[in-house]
Amino acid sequence: MRLIKRLTVAGAEVPLVSEDIRLDADRPGRAVFQVRATAPLAGEVTFAIGWHFEQGLTRFFTGDIERCEAVDGAQQRMFCREVSARLDASMPVAMRHPTLREVVTFYAERTGLHAIVPERPYATTRIPYFGGLGSGFHGVASLGEVFGIPDYTWGAQGDGRLFVGSWADSRWPARPVELPRELFIRSASTGSRVVAVPGLRPGAVLNGERIHALRLAGHEMEITCKRP
Repeated sequence: MRLIKRLTVAGAEVPLVSEDIRLDADRPGRAVFQVRATAPLAGEVTFAIGWHFEQGLTRFFTGDIERCEAVDGAQQRMFCREVSARLDASMPVAMRHPTLREVVTFYAERTGLHAIVPERPYATTRIPYFGGLGSGFHGVASLGEVFGIPDYTWGAQGDGRLFVGSWADSRWPARPVELPRELFIRSASTGSRVVAVPGLRPGAVLNGERIHALRLAGHEMEITCKRP
């Protein structure tokens, strides 16, 4: 089997040497890409993968280059964070009688993120006040408690869009994944190692357990799960 990988920087495809991508359920993902390039690169990064027998590639990571270092005269190493890390900046806010959708729009407009809020009652319920002097990251992380959202989750999807809402209203409940044990390369109390599955990421259900953290490198994934 052949795993196809496609990396773009600022919209242009770049030859990939290696990747190390780490995604977590409660913080923006991060990635290190080593590429063939003679000069430092900058801009938005997208990374997609798919097995040769699948139709098309699945976008797995969308982020921004934080720094780029030369490996040698022909290679660069890019250190990236998911686009949701744009929220990790001071974003003072004071809103009277806002809805969840209005608060999320406030943060989206200041970061350039495209947000997804489910069409549920909690999205249009008004609260007396929402405010904060900290980062957008902490503001968005607090929305579950502020608006009374059960099993609250938020974070970037593979395509870079930001989901904000209840896990039950996300894409994952309807897409559980069952893998036979023979596909697991290693299993331990701290996690499992499996062949790469392009559609897996934090929040997905794998063999009845919810993925909390995931690392992709080469043709394998290291997965840490928690029971729902």
